[in-house]
Amino acid sequence: MKNRVRNVGLGNRTPFIDAKRSCELRKEIDSIIDEQIDNWYKTVPHAAHLEGKDINSDYYQRHLIETAWRIRMLRVSESKTLAEIAKLSPEAAQIWANYEREEMLHDELFIQDLERAGVAREQFLATEPYLSTKLLTGFFSYLLDHEGPLGVIAYSYLVEYVNVKLEPRKLKALKESVGETNITGQIAHSHTDINDDHPGEVWAAIRHLLRSDDDVDALKRYLKEHQSVLALYFKELYEDKIESSLKAAA
Repeated sequence: MKNRVRNVGLGNRTPFIDAKRSCELRKEIDSIIDEQIDNWYKTVPHAAHLEGKDINSDYYQRHLIETAWRIRMLRVSESKTLAEIAKLSPEAAQIWANYEREEMLHDELFIQDLERAGVAREQFLATEPYLSTKLLTGFFSYLLDHEGPLGVIAYSYLVEYVNVKLEPRKLKALKESVGETNITGQIAHSHTDINDDHPGEVWAAIRHLLRSDDDVDALKRYLKEHQSVLALYFKELYEDKIESSLKAAA
């Protein structure tokens, strides 16, 4: 009698790409993200605002609120992602589980900085997330239901790569504009990303999930799609906190 058990990672567990090709592909992916970063600064309104000297306090506070909400909402989808990964690759599932363990409660770090900025926890809880955040959460659900976990993992690689590359510059600016003692949560979050090599950790999971050249093409496509969804958030944030105040002052 044939064993009917499926979806437990019992197939070929040898990575589609070897170590050498993995390094080459990662460099290629990083170059794609670098191009996206350049385009981001050119096209997204107020993209570098938090790296400047004159920080709009409403913009800063709302960004912390939204970051905490995104962590809270996406960790639900990312927990579901673990089960989908486990069906394909136990090795990738182990890596992803450890990554999620390290990131799972980081919403509290941003909430602590919110309180230092004068926003009480009750006010945070009463603030509904932007539509763009809900759409990002919905996109994750779509990916899991209809395309698989790779797209969700691609989001984490994009975010972790950008954070490690740009966050130190932003934190340096915020130390001068907001004060170092007021951003200790964000510093702790960045410390984990950098010192625990979260980009490398997420990439290791991606390598186990790439099973064909079509998957490699899909990975590149996911990076662009996620960038577009993230841009919707910063556009929404700008319109809510910067553009509205400019119109009111006119």
